[in-house]
Amino acid sequence: MIVKNRIKKYSEFQKVIEAANVKKTSFFVSYRLENELGYSRFGISVPKKTGNAVIRNRIKRQVRAAIGLSTNFEEPIDIVIIVRKNYEIDNFEEIKSEIQQLVK
Repeated sequence: MIVKNRIKKYSEFQKVIEAANVKKTSFFVSYRLENELGYSRFGISVPKKTGNAVIRNRIKRQVRAAIGLSTNFEEPIDIVIIVRKNYEIDNFEEIKSEIQQLVK
């Protein structure tokens, strides 16, 4: 995933979350909002209850990899993905399929 395709600022996260276009799966909750930029942006949030910093960063890397494999980044949309507590690190194929459901 390219750096310009990430949402990093708290205010941008809040703007997307307040739009309240929600999709839920067993591992993720996603919020969507169309943007004026001409390309997609993604933000990933992992709650502290999920694990320590090492585990949370590993989860973010996995989610970014799954997004990179299942997205073309051309549709102008902002998506914030919040990882649920029951996330399974060892099941990448299922993670990838759920990310594809959220992005479509």
